[in-house]
Amino acid sequence: MNSTDPTPERLQDAAHAPRAAILMVDDHPANLLALEAILEPLGQELVKATSGEDALKQLLQRDFAVILMDVQMPGLDGFQTAALIKQRERTRTIPIIFLTALSRDAAHVFKGYAHGAVDYLLKPFDPEILRSKVSVFVDLFLKEQQLQRQAALLRQRDREMLERQSALRYRRLTESLPEPMWAARADGALTYANRAWRDYTGHQEGYELSLAAFLQDVHPADRERMRGEWGEAVSMQVQGSANEFRLRRKDGVYRWHLARAVPEHDEHGALVGWLAIATDIDDKRRAEEALGRFKTTLDATLDCVLMFSPDTLTLAYANAGAAKQLNSSVDELVGLSVLEVESAFDETGFRKLLAPLMSGTLPSQTYSTNHRRRDGTEVPVEVVLQYVAEGEGPGRFISVARDITERQRAETALRLASEAKDAFLAAASHELRTPLAAAKGHAHLALLKLGGQTEAGPGKSLQIINRQIDRMAKLVEDLLDISRLQAGRLSLELERFDLSQLVVETRDRMAVLSQTHELKVEVPDHLEGTWDRGRLDQVLTNLLSNAIRYSPEGGQVVVRLVAEGDTGVHLCVKDQGVGIPLEKQRLIFERFGRAHGSKYGGLGLGLTISQGIVEQHGGRIWAESTGKAGDGSTFNVWLPRHTASHAATPTDVSRTPS
Repeated sequence: MNSTDPTPERLQDAAHAPRAAILMVDDHPANLLALEAILEPLGQELVKATSGEDALKQLLQRDFAVILMDVQMPGLDGFQTAALIKQRERTRTIPIIFLTALSRDAAHVFKGYAHGAVDYLLKPFDPEILRSKVSVFVDLFLKEQQLQRQAALLRQRDREMLERQSALRYRRLTESLPEPMWAARADGALTYANRAWRDYTGHQEGYELSLAAFLQDVHPADRERMRGEWGEAVSMQVQGSANEFRLRRKDGVYRWHLARAVPEHDEHGALVGWLAIATDIDDKRRAEEALGRFKTTLDATLDCVLMFSPDTLTLAYANAGAAKQLNSSVDELVGLSVLEVESAFDETGFRKLLAPLMSGTLPSQTYSTNHRRRDGTEVPVEVVLQYVAEGEGPGRFISVARDITERQRAETALRLASEAKDAFLAAASHELRTPLAAAKGHAHLALLKLGGQTEAGPGKSLQIINRQIDRMAKLVEDLLDISRLQAGRLSLELERFDLSQLVVETRDRMAVLSQTHELKVEVPDHLEGTWDRGRLDQVLTNLLSNAIRYSPEGGQVVVRLVAEGDTGVHLCVKDQGVGIPLEKQRLIFERFGRAHGSKYGGLGLGLTISQGIVEQHGGRIWAESTGKAGDGSTFNVWLPRHTASHAATPTDVSRTPS
């Protein structure tokens, strides 16, 4: 028996083995029948075609292991059909065996091979040889099909493995997400919630998840809205939806979350499910609400509030007060450079103003300037400027500007009134000097006529009148000195003298007037310098008078004078009186400023005049006191050893101490 003959075992195996298709092409049915008989033992599927056109139709429908084709056929002959088969990508590798009984010419055979034939058989041919050759191509085709199936299986297994690995990675990824996340089927039914959701809500793994169960953790006020929006998103297959809602934490606290849901599609674009993730925005929402309230508050204030970037100086915010003050709208202001408002500055100067705020050297800057309106007019303002850092960002500047137009008008009116008052006091003082001098002269003559009889009767009355005239003259002189200080016309008559002697003389004079106080002097034997003797006498008299006035009877007043090298002298007057409250220590050097009101008398001009005289000498005066009764006060005066000659020239010394 030939090895290629089918046996019963082979026929049984062939019944279960995959079959290959063999295409037989011949225009004679008898030839097709003969080929069928020869190839039928192979157990494969035999397909007949009676023309080239019919063969091409069969090739469009299926794959074949081998093609047996007659050369001579009407219409498309074998060569033409083979040429068309080889032009098509899917069929160009199918082996073709030409069968012919007409031409044995070598050129004709070569033409067959040139058209893609793998063999060229001449009729009549040996059936066994034909069957063997076809069997080889069938085996090759079946093995190729087997390899393709095995490759497909391997690809399927790889794909399934990748899908399992991908699912595992996906599960691990979702479990490691810090935010609650859900998965749902295409119909919206929830199927999965990650660890973050379980940790947040307190539910254990294995919790039966459903839309109804999920909504139980949603705030009651948001529940129906979330149910409706989720149902609408699922039914409409919305590509992406975002909703804010309150989700209950395991401790019972509801916090705002932003839920984003996106559809999940397969490789064909079909909807297979939904993925949703919730981000906690509670802190952000509260901050936005606080910012909204803050902006509402800013809009309610009448002041101009501007916020601008330190880099570009561009306005990022303007309140309603700014729009009103600058005669513009908020939209017109936002985006402008702050320099278009701050008309008094160029960029260099303005950045110098900002520098100490950004470095932290100063907490704020307060200054007066003019703001330019959109129409070019200007409004006077007082600006408070602060820098607010914003974490890692560049921060913002906040400018609060108050319209001071009315205040400037009031200050101008007050200044004019003060100047009118000063002018009146100066004029009145000058007018009072003449009658006071006449009264003083007549009182003195009357006392002389009485021959010193001043213990009783008219002499005593004249003595009282004389003292009151002296007191009035002192007040008038003080008012004139204040006027000179205000006008900057206080001049000094400089001379060289012994300041220690002046201190002793003043002490002796004041001791006669107040015999109930101990006046102690600590001075060097000799301390000369160049000053105005009369003016310093006035300063010493004022300081000692105040020390005596504010000290209890029997209290000690100490006057100490020391030299500070060759450059200056330090004079201090210390008492044991009621002291000066801390909040009043700046007030006492102002005109009519009194730390204890009118209780102790005086107009409150002595210290103002003393300060003017000391500063005219190029020195300074200051007070030290704890503010406690019994601790007293110490007034310090520092003077240069030699006053410069230009100090004798009148200058404006109307300022208050710093």
